[in-house]
This record gives sequence, structure tokens and C-alpha cells, in this order.
Amino acid sequence: MPFREKLPSILIYITTIAVLIGIVLFIGLQRFIQYFTELDFLGIFSLFLLLLLLYVADMLIRIYRWQILLAVQGIKLPIKALTLPVVSALTINLFTIARAGETIRMYALKRNYETKYSDTLSSIVIEQVLSIVGLLFVITGSLLLIGSSLLQIENSEIILQLVVIIFLISVIGLIILSVMMLKPEVFEKFLRLFPLFIEKRLISAYQAFQTGIKGLREKPFHLALGITTSASIWIIEGIMIYVIAITVFPILTPIDFPWVIAASCAGNITFIIPILPGAIGQYEFVLALVLVNSPNYPDQDAVLIAVLDRLAKSIMLGVFGGYATLRLGGKEVIRLRKDIISDSKKTNESI
Repeated sequence: MPFREKLPSILIYITTIAVLIGIVLFIGLQRFIQYFTELDFLGIFSLFLLLLLLYVADMLIRIYRWQILLAVQGIKLPIKALTLPVVSALTINLFTIARAGETIRMYALKRNYETKYSDTLSSIVIEQVLSIVGLLFVITGSLLLIGSSLLQIENSEIILQLVVIIFLISVIGLIILSVMMLKPEVFEKFLRLFPLFIEKRLISAYQAFQTGIKGLREKPFHLALGITTSASIWIIEGIMIYVIAITVFPILTPIDFPWVIAASCAGNITFIIPILPGAIGQYEFVLALVLVNSPNYPDQDAVLIAVLDRLAKSIMLGVFGGYATLRLGGKEVIRLRKDIISDSKKTNESI
């Protein structure tokens, strides 16, 4: 590949590393080390064990959600068959741009069960849409709780106004996504407004979306399960962050919980629509930005919570995902992922 074609990706990776270094410097290595030295071995072990159990539950729900969406496409597979592809894809997404790890799921099902790429792609596209729907439901509920708590705090007018704005955006987003799922043909005209090279890719993804949503409209119970499991994932993600938060700040009260849930949802938007590899830097920044505007989170420690959350999840996912990728074929997986991306580009160019 010519250097000029590689340059955008190189710049993105450089930006990612720079943002990550900036976040670490903001916290200060001394504060980071001090946090761990203040915990005894039993405290560290108990914290990691609890986070591990929560993260395993998170991944199992993700796998179950994909099983539901594949069943809508007529692909009925056991949880065991989907575990390695999901965990491997999540891991590869940490290091690649634009969620490139999702191609692993397409490849694994094609190789092992002769499924069509188009069916698997439809399930993945629908999964991302349902992720946003579930996230908006959770953040809307957390913002309602935050708003009620802010009414009891003096000088909170600016933050309350911000919460109201985000709440309205979430509600509008839910309405738009509902229309999109119930009347997907309405959005085709909207896609024509984009430049041609973007329009081709959007239409390709939108066609996969239409295929998947057609089946969900015929099976409303599966749609409800998809939204419920998506919302459950974001609640578990928020609980993991809250566990870290109450370890860093033992004085926190239950009223701080909705702030953490809202921060988790805001941060996870960067995973659903990533700009940098694995949303590194974006996730921590957005998560900390919400927390520092809450009543009880100092600036440096709010960022520390975000980094510790990322560190714990990355370690666990690295272990599980490394094993899953090796089981799926290691180098063969990476090679075939490149082949799938190449075929996808040829298809988009021919549209």
C-alpha cells in the first residue's frame, strides 16, 4: 500500500498515543502509584474479582444478544459457537480503526457454519443500532435521576440546564431511531444528500440494516430482547465503573450512581462510533468530562477512574481475546480479515 494511503491511519494512531500520554500525565504517575499502594493485596484481589465477574456477565449478554439477532436471520447457533468470535472481535477492535474486528465474526461463521456474509453483516449492523437504542434508554433514565438530585444542590443551574439538553437529545434520538426501525425506507432519500464516496458506503450498510430490521419487525419479541440486552450491557458497564469509583472515593453515596451510569453511557458512545482505535483517549476524556461536572468527583480522580476502568477491561479482554483469537486461527484470522476488507472495498466501488 502506498505511503499516501497509509498516512491517514498513521496520523490516527499517533493522535491516539498522544491523547493517551496526555491523560496519564494529567493524572500524574505519583497519584496513580499511590492509589495502588493504599490498597492491600486482599483489596486489589477483591476489586479485580468483582470486576471480572461483572465483565464475564457483560460478555455473555453480548453473545446472547448476537444469538438472538442471528436467529432472526434464520441462523440458529448455540452460545458456545458464538463465544470465540465475539470475544476475539472485541479484542481486535481495541487496536484497529472503525471496528475492523467485526469482520472476524463474519469469517468465523462462514468458515465453521457456511453462513452468508450478508446475513452476519446484517446482524452486526442491527446490533450496533440496538446498542444505541439501549444506551439512550439507560442514559435517559439516569438523567432523570440526576435532574432530581440537582434540584437539591445549590448553584447547579448550569449543570441542570446541560442535563436537560442531553435528556432532550436522548429522547429525540430515541424517536429518530424508532422511526428508522419502523420505517427504514424513509431514510434512503436522506442518504442521497451525502457525497458519492460516502453515500456508497452508507447505502451498503443501510441495505444490511434493512435486511435485519425486516426480520425484527416481524418478531417484536426478539426486538424487545435485543433492546433489553443492550440496555443491560450499559448498566453493567456503569456498575463496573461505580465499583472502581467507590474504591477510589469511599465517601460516595448512592446518589452518585446515576452520574456514573450517565458518564459510562456517554463514554461508550465512542466505542459504538469510534474515531480512534478502541476509542482510546476519547472514552476516558468523555467519561471524566461527565464525572467532573457532577457534585463529588475531583478532576484528577475522575480521570483516574476512567483510566482504571480502561486498564481493568483491557487486561481481562486481552487475556480472553488473545486466547479466543489463537483458537480461531491467529495469523489466518488476520489474513482473512484483510481479504474480507478488500472484498468489501471492491463491492462498494462497484455499487
